[in-house]
This record gives sequence, C-alpha cells and structure tokens, in this order.
Amino acid sequence: MTPYKTVWVRAGKLKKEEKKLLGRGKKLVDDPHQADIAELATLIETACNTLHEEGYDIISILPSVSGHSEKGVMSQGGYGFGFSITDGAVITARRKTTD
Repeated sequence: MTPYKTVWVRAGKLKKEEKKLLGRGKKLVDDPHQADIAELATLIETACNTLHEEGYDIISILPSVSGHSEKGVMSQGGYGFGFSITDGAVITARRKTTD
C-alpha cells in the first residue's frame, strides 16, 4: 500500500426556487453561481472519517475552484464578467506509521 492517498470530493450546486413556465407554481433548480457548501462539508467529513478508519492521517484539505464567465449585451458593444465557484475539495492523507 502507498503511504499517501488523495481523494477529491465534488460539491453539488445550491438549489434555488424558480417559477415554472407560465408562472404556475415553483420548482427547485441548480443555482449555477453557488455551491452547496453545507453538503460539501458533510462529504468532506465522511471522506476524512473513512480515511481515518483506513489508517490515514489527514495532511491537508484544499478547496478546488472552477472559473466561469458570462457574456451580456449592451447597445454599444458587449460586456462580460467572470466568477469562480468552489466545486469541491482535495483531501491528502498519509498512512499512519506503526513503530
């Protein structure tokens, strides 16, 4: 077995309410601008506990982000903006040594 192990945990999108077509009720849809951080925290906790049970010590938890951009239209040319979203975390662990 290798002394190091890396696990990537993917964040889901935060849900938001949106009107249904023709305004008849509401539905939950993924918000493309926000990650579900509460869900991510639970997934990180589960992954860390699993690694611990497998005999590893957690070395680091590094957030993973992805960049996005959106274009808009103005009467005198275009414009756009960029943003980043936390899309997960990389967990690095080292096998516990037995002396």
